[in-house]
Amino acid sequence: MKMSAFIVLLLAGLAVCGLLVRRHTARLPVGAASAPRSAEPVSPVDAWQQGIQLAPVGDYHADNEAARRLMEKLRREEERQRPQEGRN
Repeated sequence: MKMSAFIVLLLAGLAVCGLLVRRHTARLPVGAASAPRSAEPVSPVDAWQQGIQLAPVGDYHADNEAARRLMEKLRREEERQRPQEGRN
């Protein structure tokens, strides 16, 4: 009984919300809902975006030596901790 009362109240609340929304949109002028609310012109932003230069595609080479050192350090740290033996 409690669950059905909850469902009835929920549906009634949704119906009231729908009526309020429809009532509000009926009061608005025809073109008011689709007009953008812009306080400033967008042209400064356009100029700023056009001024951004992308970095040229260069010949990037990964530092394999640094990656090898990091992997060796990680391996040594894992060996030192030995979580399978319960040291940590």
